[in-house]
Amino acid sequence: MGIFNQNSKLIKSVNKIIDLIWLNFLWVIFSLPLITIGASTCAAFSVTLKMVDDEEGYIARSFIKAFRQNFKQATTMWCITAPLLYLAYLIWQVVLKADSTEYFFLLILGAILYTALLIVFNLYTYPLIARYENSLKNMIKNSLGICLTYFGRTVLILALLLLEGAIIFWNRWTILAGLFFGPEFMIFTISGIAKKIFLQIERHEDANSGTINQ
Repeated sequence: MGIFNQNSKLIKSVNKIIDLIWLNFLWVIFSLPLITIGASTCAAFSVTLKMVDDEEGYIARSFIKAFRQNFKQATTMWCITAPLLYLAYLIWQVVLKADSTEYFFLLILGAILYTALLIVFNLYTYPLIARYENSLKNMIKNSLGICLTYFGRTVLILALLLLEGAIIFWNRWTILAGLFFGPEFMIFTISGIAKKIFLQIERHEDANSGTINQ
């Protein structure tokens, strides 16, 4: 009875956190070869998109199934994303080490714009791969379209991710806690908002038109 009932919000929240910790462990293990980070991330999105509505079932089984099904496309996407991320790292290293010259403002502006484009390029692509069957070209196109069409919600996602990142890196103890479920908590945050967008698109757009191209 009460808060200790299996259907209570407290118990459900605790179970959700435990599932995220377990999912984070799977994500880390399956990402270890590095080349498989994309497939592992896509599999994590596949599970969290279901977790939003408590439809995930067995975490490990769902994760491994999604990992196998989307391996080729998600790995290809990661091969595109990885060098772009490395370039972003190099750009920000230049910004951090640059002297305050008359071009410093332009350098920072360029770094911010590049980072923003990189985020827009990737933000919905992995969730789309996890949920739909489509060409990678259309997945990327759809991600860009969703970012623009649902700009307010995209900004909300980025704000929440920034807040979660600040909390995780607050001190060494929060960093330690973040290692157990930080990445998956962020993925779950994206999934919570992206799932609502996807359902809205599915309800109001024809299968062969609109943002979700077939």
